[in-house]
Amino acid sequence: MTAELLADVAVGADAIFTYRVPPPLHTAIRSGHLVWAPLRQRLVQGIVLDLYAWGDHLNDADEPFNPPALRTHPSDLPDRQTPTLRDLIDIADPEASLTPAQIQLARWVSGYYRVSLYEALTLMLPPGVTRESETSWRATVEGHSATLGALPPGERDVLYLLRRSGEMTERDLRRRLRGSDAELQTIYAALRERGFIERGMVLSRARARPRTERLVRLAVSPDEARAALATLARAPRQRALAAYLIDQPESVSVSDALAAAAADTGALRALERRGLVEIIAQEVWRDPLANIVAAPDTPPVLSLAQQKAWDEIAGALDRLAAQPPARHTDAAPVHFLLHGVTGSGKTELYLRAIARALRLGRQALVLTPEIALTTQLVRRFAARFPGRLAVLHSELATGERYDQWRRLRRGDADIAIGSRSAVFAPLPRLGLIIVDEEHEPSYKHDAAPRYHARDVAQRLAVITGSVLILGSATPSVESYAAARARQLRLLELPDRVAMTLGPDGLPHTRTLPLPRVTIVDMRRELAEQNRSIFSRPLQEALAVALERGEQAILFLNRRGSALFFMCRDCGHVIACPNCSSPLTLHQESTGQQSDARTPASASLLVCHTCNHRELPPAICPQCWSSRVKSFGIGTQRVVDEIASLFPGARALRWDRDSVGRKGDHDRLLDQFLRHEADVLVGTQMIAKGLDLPMVGMVGVVAADTGLYLPDFRAGERTFQLLTQVAGRAGRRAEGARVIIQTYAPEHYALRAAQEHDYHTFYEEEIAFRRQTGYPPFNRLVRFVYSAGSDARARRAAESLADEIRALATKRLTDDWSLIGPAPAFFRIQRNRYRWHLILRTADPTPLLNALRLSPGWVIDIDPVHVL
Repeated sequence: MTAELLADVAVGADAIFTYRVPPPLHTAIRSGHLVWAPLRQRLVQGIVLDLYAWGDHLNDADEPFNPPALRTHPSDLPDRQTPTLRDLIDIADPEASLTPAQIQLARWVSGYYRVSLYEALTLMLPPGVTRESETSWRATVEGHSATLGALPPGERDVLYLLRRSGEMTERDLRRRLRGSDAELQTIYAALRERGFIERGMVLSRARARPRTERLVRLAVSPDEARAALATLARAPRQRALAAYLIDQPESVSVSDALAAAAADTGALRALERRGLVEIIAQEVWRDPLANIVAAPDTPPVLSLAQQKAWDEIAGALDRLAAQPPARHTDAAPVHFLLHGVTGSGKTELYLRAIARALRLGRQALVLTPEIALTTQLVRRFAARFPGRLAVLHSELATGERYDQWRRLRRGDADIAIGSRSAVFAPLPRLGLIIVDEEHEPSYKHDAAPRYHARDVAQRLAVITGSVLILGSATPSVESYAAARARQLRLLELPDRVAMTLGPDGLPHTRTLPLPRVTIVDMRRELAEQNRSIFSRPLQEALAVALERGEQAILFLNRRGSALFFMCRDCGHVIACPNCSSPLTLHQESTGQQSDARTPASASLLVCHTCNHRELPPAICPQCWSSRVKSFGIGTQRVVDEIASLFPGARALRWDRDSVGRKGDHDRLLDQFLRHEADVLVGTQMIAKGLDLPMVGMVGVVAADTGLYLPDFRAGERTFQLLTQVAGRAGRRAEGARVIIQTYAPEHYALRAAQEHDYHTFYEEEIAFRRQTGYPPFNRLVRFVYSAGSDARARRAAESLADEIRALATKRLTDDWSLIGPAPAFFRIQRNRYRWHLILRTADPTPLLNALRLSPGWVIDIDPVHVL
């Protein structure tokens, strides 16, 4: 039996090797397993892609062998000389086994996003299981007795260090010794030839392993244990521990038993030697949902629009019963775009769809764009499906994510919910995929592999034959265009609904109006001598909400106290020395921040790209003027203004600066839901999906932020943010208000957001996209190069541009264009100069197949921004 192994030897190269599977592993190994294999003089980890039966070379030809996923057709057999094959060492983690759908999805990710197959496969593996082997050296018996003074200086230093410290890896030796890698390798070879040292191999420790807890229980019957108490008269601690365990019907943890009996480990070991107790190890699941208390809820009666949408979703799910899990069929999978206004009841349809999928014996995957949104969805899902959830997102500890991954792979959990990386969860019986807020750019991974979770989910639905639901109040232009072209099945929920108890005591739904939106022209406010960051309509609306005992949200997509620090004499802006970004003013508090009004003790200028920090200058470094001042506003400045205008209002700030620790999202959400704060000030993480029942007023402090960025999606992004944040108001009662402050009140994105009119916005935006050839009419591929000098980055970009133009004329149709090369909008990041160019064409695949990028280039397929 042989295995085709994709080895972890070089990122960017798909190194596939053939190994012989030793007989002890025949019944255990499967395609998708993570295994150890020898490669030259070291051990490497690899993933089994395929298994082959090679009958002529099996040790026992009479023994039947038929493991799953075995390919035995002669045409499938690789052309290898079997006598030279080396044996696999072992399975790295028996539970780290990828499903066939995951392997197939990894192949697609590798081809579509232009990354190595191993890099794509590692996205699917449980966190913390990958390990490395490293060459080590240790002194031999002869080396320990050798005379150090007789050796050359370099050899003497190495041998002395190994004799003193024991076995050491080459990495540790390199840190302790002088000399280049080549010089050290020469020294190792010389000492090895003398017989003074020998080579070894050290494996790094896995970052995630099952957690076990030691339990103790009686090894004899209670009656026998009571009889033995008489023999323990001179061992009071042993007697107390035995008496305690006699009263315990189940095993108890060792720590609890020792504490309850006031005993120590010596007494426990003595009882074990007497044969009275036994100590066992039991795995303990690390459950991030252990502290969530959710009362079971009752599904409400659906509105007419919800019922119509649900009938279509239920029909598609019922057809799942006729096809086997995780297997692609000839029937076209059903992909829905659920377009419902904010508060229209999309989540209730998600819950019903999941319940139907579970009744059919399938698993469900739910993706959310933000960890903050995951928190509230998890609580609602836990109320409907207690004990059946697994959560996957980056805020969890490695051990927690490892346990959640294994629960899903085993089938112990039926629902996976999490942020973008959860799309790679192991779900062998997957039947339903839900992408909530599908328009969100945070579904795009900003490091290699630069995948988009929504697009990966669509491919996963095709591979597994699952029903896919893309949900949003503001669908992306690409998704809505696909629905118009009947590539997605469009379901619409045009009305906001709320749940109430009817005369029969059962929950019912009623229609609510969307909040009234007022656009305030800040140019007029300024002309009328209002210098506050709050317009008069915003101040009035906030005052009315506070008087009514309602809560309010003030949205600003900027952290800090001010946007930049500038000299009013020469115009010099204080910028990051490592990046091209202006430094942002922050107020740093001394102790733990209990709320957003905690007095600040110091001002700092912070770079939001590389986190460089420095004190604000007292004078301008350019002209030595003392007239340096902060300009613009951030969330901290908004909080300060609230404290000034409304001293009795309790403000809470929710942005990236206030959620730096695990559990901060939960803490802030609970504070606001318990009405421990009156005004929530935050950035875009509060603008989407949150259900905050007491919010009666929303204010957008600066709607122009991002509106005029050099990005073709700037208008779409602004409309989506404004519509989403406006949707946080009035979700339980009428009379809610939204105030949008802007210096561009005529912009079509703002006018459409004022009317909650997605269709008008879409018509304007799609006309612009059609005219300029941007998605969905063409696809984009962005190439970014960074170098230590601007000239080098420019030369590399111009060279690649020439190569792309030459290839495009041969391999693409006439309808293509190349934008750039040009400096990126964020030109310098972390002392690296950035140039980019963008290929715009209907299908870039033929060109990308022929293009060979040199090291240093970053390729972004279907970028969500071009900054």
